[in-house]
Amino acid sequence: MASQLAPALSTGEDFRITTNVDTTQIPAALRKDCVLFYTPDTEELAQKVAQQAGGAITLGRIKWKKFADGFPDLFVENATSIRNRHVAFLASFTNPTVIFEQVSVIYALPRLFVSSFTLVLPFFPTGTMERVETEGDIATANTLARLLSNVPPSRGGPTSLVIFDIHALQERFYFGDAVLPLFESGVPLLLERLRQLPDRDLITIAYPDEGAWKRFHYQFKSEGYPEVICTKVRDGSKRIVRLKEGEPRDRHVVIVDDLVQSGSTLIECHSLLVSLGAKHVSAFVTHGVFPNMSWVKFRPDQGSGAADGFRYFWLSDSCPQTVRDVRNKAPFEVLSLAGPIAAALQI
Repeated sequence: MASQLAPALSTGEDFRITTNVDTTQIPAALRKDCVLFYTPDTEELAQKVAQQAGGAITLGRIKWKKFADGFPDLFVENATSIRNRHVAFLASFTNPTVIFEQVSVIYALPRLFVSSFTLVLPFFPTGTMERVETEGDIATANTLARLLSNVPPSRGGPTSLVIFDIHALQERFYFGDAVLPLFESGVPLLLERLRQLPDRDLITIAYPDEGAWKRFHYQFKSEGYPEVICTKVRDGSKRIVRLKEGEPRDRHVVIVDDLVQSGSTLIECHSLLVSLGAKHVSAFVTHGVFPNMSWVKFRPDQGSGAADGFRYFWLSDSCPQTVRDVRNKAPFEVLSLAGPIAAALQI
């Protein structure tokens, strides 16, 4: 294995560009079969993951019930059959009311004498609250990281934790030594989709702020796409999007960010880019949170203003409720994380 890696390392290549696990680089002897458990919310994605794995992943079952007082009544079916097996759990914390029942399962599975345990949490939901700006603020990103850092070890060692496009890269340091975080990205899915577009030669990548540029620009480096960087400036009490650098004129501009909530920033970016001559504007986010059905404003038949003009709006299936809401509704298109998750479960 070392002899295979040495030539590549000697080139000095920036290995951040290859962000996700590549199963072709994993020796067959090190690949592993896995039993994947899931929540009712992630069942559809879990089934896709199993299909992607070509028989290497089987699905386990959990009975999700509640007692009369509302607390969870949980049961892992065929618990003794997973002894000495590689086990994973596909979680979804997009709704805070379900976190306790899922954490109960997450803490229980490693104790069932499993060979190894991997927690797949595609969306780390408290990532946007990662710092304290005023005394009294609570950085709930740190709270959730501490909670996950205390998952019991399995027989094989610490729990592996797979997260996609965590909001701030410094949040990796919130996790303790008892877990092994693996930070993956949804951007390779976008890159694959862009290669399929008829106007792929006109693509320009845009970032809504400098933070998004720092977070993602290296993943587009090898593709050679021109870039546009926007910035937010204060005008009294308002924050207005302005162009910092780049040329969007006559280009199909794709705005890239890690997540969307209300969508206001994306709409402002769209208005700016159109005013500067962009031919088409699309958007990609890994996590389509869209609280209070804010995705509706991006529908061409129900939205208003600049949002009517989005050609494509790509998002992953990290937020299951959003996927159900926007399915078969233009301009939305879901790029599934099933393949990257299946690959991550092989290491």
